This record gives sequence, C-alpha cells and structure tokens, in this order.
Amino acid sequence: MNLVMIHANPAGVRDGLLTVDRKFHIGMLRYADLIHSPIVTVNPPLQDGEMIMDAIEVPIATLPYRISTVQTDLRELISGAALVYGGENNMRGGTIARELGVPYIMMLECDLQTQMTNNAIQVGSIVRKCARRARTALNYFRGIAEMRHAHSLHCNGYPMYEATKNYNASRLLYLDSRMSVDMLIGGNEMEVRSANRYDRPLRLLYSGRYEPLKGTVDAVKVGMECLRRGLNIEMHFYGQGSQKAKMQSIATDSRMHIHDAIPYPDLVKLSRTFDLFVCCHIQSDPSCTYLESFGAGLPIVGYDNRMWRGLLKASGAGYASPMGKPTKVVDDIAKLITARELDELSARALEFAKRHTFEIEFQKRVDALNAAGKAGP
Repeated sequence: MNLVMIHANPAGVRDGLLTVDRKFHIGMLRYADLIHSPIVTVNPPLQDGEMIMDAIEVPIATLPYRISTVQTDLRELISGAALVYGGENNMRGGTIARELGVPYIMMLECDLQTQMTNNAIQVGSIVRKCARRARTALNYFRGIAEMRHAHSLHCNGYPMYEATKNYNASRLLYLDSRMSVDMLIGGNEMEVRSANRYDRPLRLLYSGRYEPLKGTVDAVKVGMECLRRGLNIEMHFYGQGSQKAKMQSIATDSRMHIHDAIPYPDLVKLSRTFDLFVCCHIQSDPSCTYLESFGAGLPIVGYDNRMWRGLLKASGAGYASPMGKPTKVVDDIAKLITARELDELSARALEFAKRHTFEIEFQKRVDALNAAGKAGP
C-alpha cells in the first residue's frame, strides 16, 4: 500500500532540515513503524515568521517517511497512491482522490459552528464576519459530498462525530492527544499531591495558545475572581500568542503567573504538580488539552463547549459552566474546595486517560488504515 497523508501542520524544509511540530513528527514515526509501506505526507509550507508551539528540527535524510509541501503536484502524488488519508485543508485531497478513483479516508476535526467561529473571530467588521461565516458554511456544505463518498470518516472528538452521523455510515471516533502510557501520573504521585492539598494554595493551570478562541483572557479573569473572593489559589499559564499582553494587564496579583511556552515533555512533568485545569475555550475544537490534563490527574473546570460537554459526560471528571461567564467557573472551583471532591475527580480523570492513551487511540486509526489498504478500491 502506498499511502498519501494530507496534514494541516505547516512544515519548513531548508538546508536538509525539517522544521515541524513535535507531535506531528512523533505521530509520523509511529505511522511509518506500524503501516510498513511507503508514506508521503503533504503539508502546507511554513511561512516566514509563522510560529509553531513545540517546534523541532529533524534531518530530512533520517525520516522514514517522505514529506512534500503543497508546491508539489498533489494530483500526481495521489494518482500513484493506493489510499489517501487526511482532511481537505484547502488542498482538495478528497476531491482529487475521488476524481482519480483512489479510495480516501477523511480525517475531520471541527464541525461547522467551530469553523465559523475560528474564521471570523479575528475580524472586527460585522460585515466581514458575516461574509467569512457565509463562505465557511458554503465550503462546509460543498465538502459534504466528499464525506458521503469517502471510504470512511475518522472524527477527532465528539462534535464532529455527531455532526457527520447522517453523511457516512462508516465513522471512527478517536480522541487525539500526546499522552502516552509512560507519561501518565502514577498513583503514588497522586497520593502525595493530594495529601497536603487543603493546607496550601490550590494550584490552577492553563496551558496552550494565548488566543481568543482558547479563552485565555477569561481564564485569567477566573484566577483573579478566585483571589477577589478570598479563595486560597495560585494560577500559572504556559503558552504563547497574541493575547499575552492583555492577560498580563489583567493578572495584577503576584499569585498569577503568565509564562512563555515550554517543551511538551517539560510541561507533562510540570502539570503533575497542579490540582485543576481551567479551560475557557469558546470553540468546540478537539483540543489535546483535555486528555493531557486528565493524564496528569487534573480535573477540568471550564466552558460547556460541545467538546467538553461530550467529554465531561463520558468521564465525569470536572464541571462545565455557561459560555462567557468566568464567575460561574469560579463558583465551581469554590464548590470543589468546599466539598473536597477533587480526589474523586482526579481519579476519574486518570482512569479515563488510561482508557484513551496515545497508543490506544493511535492504534484505532492504524488498524482502520491497514484494513482499508488491504480492501483496495
């Protein structure tokens, strides 16, 4: 089987080095190890000044897969493939595969409402916001034909899995994260952390991009409101993005700490020293944040976007508050401190993470790809 994979992750190819997101590269190494066939991955080129949160550089000569940027003729690559895997990502991969009679599996992440939020949030003008939303909706509905004709759909997260139930009978739900078995917090470490939990400040964590879609400003407001109410907390943020200056202007208490992004392996270890993750995402994206927090034994409090709503129902490891109301998140934090149920929620978070580790979720997709490749057109 010759597999062409289409990804949204930007890739930089220069002077014999590949610059790409660490998670993407680790995933591709695993694909190459388990699929045992030639793999070509097609990525958009990394633009000058474009940021990658956890970037690494890898010698191209050492890659067990071939990487191509969109300047390459995608049609030529797909014409020689036995199977195409990936989202549309404005590259028309599914459309081209369908035209050439090559089976394709669509990897889908964001439902229509999330896409519309993503594409319009940075635009100030109401007219332009409406235009972007309309264009997003039109592209989405055009893509439904490709969903219907796909070999199958791989849906990352609950919102997209639910949104596509009428388009294709062959769907796979997976929960994406970087949390492998060896990264999970141990039981003894959980016990040590909880032993003195109520004799010290409750440690709140946010990690990820400092962008409006991630609700980072509201997360800062959550911490500040906790302190205003006299709750014994401290809060730390790890990330990068356009909202950092605004976050710093609001976080005026010395118990609020806004840090730069750190490498993911360091973040995993650091997360285990916290008690609770604050997630005020206003989009329903299938963020890795959820499972990675669970893997550190951290319950989540935050906004009831559709992804967290589904995950909360499945795990029972936290609380969901109305969108755009940080004071309601603080109510839940105060309730957790008073009721002393954090130990129970931490255990639920970890148990869910154990059932959905990187290895388990990844193997689902690998098995589906191998089966599709054997079946042929």
